[in-house]
Amino acid sequence: MSRDTRSPAPDPAPRRALLRTAANPEPGLDYLVILRAPLSTGAAVEMRYVPDREVLEAACLAAYLEALPGPDEAGPEALAAILLGDLLNELLPRWVRIIVTPPLLGELSQSIVMEDRRPGWDNPALLARLAPL
Repeated sequence: MSRDTRSPAPDPAPRRALLRTAANPEPGLDYLVILRAPLSTGAAVEMRYVPDREVLEAACLAAYLEALPGPDEAGPEALAAILLGDLLNELLPRWVRIIVTPPLLGELSQSIVMEDRRPGWDNPALLARLAPL
């Protein structure tokens, strides 16, 4: 019988508190927000979302990204899941897609894509404008 020797996940509240939001200036309009940023680990993240009542204040992003677990603590899949969970919890978007691209491993490139949408929300015309994965 194997035992799980991983330490418990840290409380996400302090990290999530770094995500500041503002009122959406056009809450009745579906539009796309795209944020891209490099991580100190050499990875990169891209966050795409359709806001509902709130938008993310882009100025808070650097401090938030620094508070994310490092590569020794979380692999790229776990990092994408953390980003997705934090945005869903703090921003409550209509639709969100997270892309984490770790540094190249020799010739190998990798991207992790996670997506979620609010039940009942759909805007095929808007989402069709996104480049295919």
